[in-house]
Amino acid sequence: MNKAKPISIFGTNLAIIIYYFLPRIQITTRSPHWNMFFNLRPILVTIITLSMLMITFQKAYSNKWKSVHLSRMVTGAYILFLLATLFYFMTLEFVG
Repeated sequence: MNKAKPISIFGTNLAIIIYYFLPRIQITTRSPHWNMFFNLRPILVTIITLSMLMITFQKAYSNKWKSVHLSRMVTGAYILFLLATLFYFMTLEFVG
């Protein structure tokens, strides 16, 4: 029988949890429409974090998502975090 070595997902889960708790910029303006736009970020971060945890679990235990590279997925999330932070700094200059 061909037994596949189970992959360790502790490091990936730790990186995903750290991603969730990274400090994020909170922007408040006088416009309720801009405030609604800026308040979407915590909701999106929660959705991204839960979906990454679900993909990691399914890849490790039910052998789904065979083509997903977990390290690339987490690295992409951190790059998204940095780009969103830069975007917020740029909009802060124009809105503020």
